[in-house]
Amino acid sequence: MRIPGFIRRNWKLKVLCFFIAFVTWVGVVYAGNPPETRLVSLAVPQSAANIPPGYVLVHSVDNVLVRVGGDQNTLNTLNPTVFTVNVDWAAVNRAGTYSIPISITSTDPNIEIIDRPTSIQVDVDAFTSKTIPVLITISNPPPAGYDSGPQQASPSTVVVDGPEHELANIQARATVNLSNQKANFQEQVPVLIYDTSNNQRLNNVGVKPTDVSISIGISAVVTTRFLAVDPHTVGNPSQGHYLIGIVVTPYTVIATGPQDLLNSLDSLSTVAI
Repeated sequence: MRIPGFIRRNWKLKVLCFFIAFVTWVGVVYAGNPPETRLVSLAVPQSAANIPPGYVLVHSVDNVLVRVGGDQNTLNTLNPTVFTVNVDWAAVNRAGTYSIPISITSTDPNIEIIDRPTSIQVDVDAFTSKTIPVLITISNPPPAGYDSGPQQASPSTVVVDGPEHELANIQARATVNLSNQKANFQEQVPVLIYDTSNNQRLNNVGVKPTDVSISIGISAVVTTRFLAVDPHTVGNPSQGHYLIGIVVTPYTVIATGPQDLLNSLDSLSTVAI
């Protein structure tokens, strides 16, 4: 086939011009929307439904970091839900700390996964339950003049479940504040679990029930106190007479009653004279 002359004329110059135009077009496109890479933080599925029965995570697995590539516009509008983290939880067959395989896929064809982790570290323990009594702790005592009495929790025990090694030295505490309590205390109080070896609260264990009913008797402290007698007079003497003094015998009395009430008194008045 014979190539037309207008194509053959100055063909080298035409090829050079095409090449320059192509390079210029590519430069303009990439300058406006250049390719980039970014780190994406992805959550690892680790609910109880994922982990084999009989085992539990001692500590939550941190998010994994994945480096992905794509053009700037795509990465600016990137939705992490296009990624799926698959964990081979079936590899969990013993208690301890070890690596298990993971894989990461993307449903967006414009995203390239450049650097992906292939495994994660897990700390697994046997899942167990333990029934322990509820300890009532008073963070602040009743106000001055009042004492706390009999205490009762209902129910008196709770069931705690979680990693076996963390349930070795635990205590269930229901803490109450009686600083303003002048009558019997009766309330639903949350139960918190503590490790008695370091007095730290455990947040990765379950407790049933989560609240218990706490009742504590509060009674006034009865005491005695010497109080001055304050004569209480009404009216005035008859015309031509003046009140020049009052002698009280005895001038003090011993009062018995609740401490907070007696603390508020400096004297006791007589009946009207």
